[in-house]
Amino acid sequence: MNLAWEQSWLEQFNDDLDRLMENYTDTFEYEDMNLGVTITNDKPRLRELFKTFENVDPDASEHFFNATRYHGDERGGTLEWTWEIRHKTDFLGLPAAGKTTHVRGLTIHAFDAAGKIIIERSLWDTAALMRQLGLDAPMQLEF
Repeated sequence: MNLAWEQSWLEQFNDDLDRLMENYTDTFEYEDMNLGVTITNDKPRLRELFKTFENVDPDASEHFFNATRYHGDERGGTLEWTWEIRHKTDFLGLPAAGKTTHVRGLTIHAFDAAGKIIIERSLWDTAALMRQLGLDAPMQLEF
């Protein structure tokens, strides 16, 4: 794949979950290491998780993803991305309502021969999110 494909994939989280789910094979491995969520071969459960980031409910927080770099090819690679969250409610039990946060993250993708996702693993900067919410977090080092 490439950066343009990854950006299109990220934009599908906005309001096109049906199309987003078409990017996954029936046999896949998904993991969000920060959330402690692993989903294997269960598209309905994956879709339910992805609803968390959908921007269709006017009362829910808004999530905007942007692909910044892709390191790989059509078989797989690593996507670097940014995530802006305009919090209308608390976030994962953290006091966030009324705040906007910006987080960086990585997603590793592996694709089958048809270009569908068979492996997805994501990791994002939880400490940066916590600092932006005014919570205790590991100190940010400056060099």
